[in-house]
Amino acid sequence: MVVAYTTAGACLAAEGFFADGAPPAVRAVWPSVYAFVCESRTSSYTATAFLVKKWVRGARADYYFMTAGHAIDDCKQPRRYLAENLNQQTFESDGTTLAKPPQRLEPVSRVYLDDAYDIAVVKVEAAAALRIGDPLTVDDKCDRSLHREIYAVGFPGVGKRRSLHLTREMKRWSKGDYVGLGRADFRGTSSIYIASTVDSLPGNSGGPVVDETGALVGVVVKGAAGPENGFRYDVDRKKPNDWYSFLVPCQAVLRIMDRSGLK
Repeated sequence: MVVAYTTAGACLAAEGFFADGAPPAVRAVWPSVYAFVCESRTSSYTATAFLVKKWVRGARADYYFMTAGHAIDDCKQPRRYLAENLNQQTFESDGTTLAKPPQRLEPVSRVYLDDAYDIAVVKVEAAAALRIGDPLTVDDKCDRSLHREIYAVGFPGVGKRRSLHLTREMKRWSKGDYVGLGRADFRGTSSIYIASTVDSLPGNSGGPVVDETGALVGVVVKGAAGPENGFRYDVDRKKPNDWYSFLVPCQAVLRIMDRSGLK
């Protein structure tokens, strides 16, 4: 059950996911956010992953990403990979320059899975000179963003919400506010989460939420509760003012990185 430390009537940010017009904080972390794709010949599903550590070993490097635990745990398909983008435009914004094909990283190996928060750390080995963003800044001071605007980057399944009038799944950003803290239950474990008005959809799970400086506030893990995800809290998802996206706080992210051997 969530015990919200703020009023349930906090105003929601405007509905929307955007692929351009991003503020500086989003532009800074954009190259470090990838899609985690679990794929077979007949089906696939997508979550979001972001770079948290890079260890260089000569011309090669180990790249560590954080993503949704269920995306890794449930992936029984023969192919799993990280993709820089999905279904991106053929041309750059000038309409004439061909866009570079999205980078793919594989194979993906699991390093650590945190059952309490449904967060996983995975690793990919690639060239040290790989074209990619820097690891996101993670500290234990995400509470400085309380009641301030924050930004999510990920791969929302926009086709699942008809009101958006979007069908192309690709990297997008959304915004909202850090509303407060709450306690919620997942798979029988009670943990502290950040309640936020950041818009999210299936596919955003595992994605980073940052403040105006680009520092990590938390990781998207749950939106609406339901029997399929075993997540319970005391807000009514049928009431617009009671709908939240729940984030793993930065302090918990640091603990997960420590348990993964990344600190």
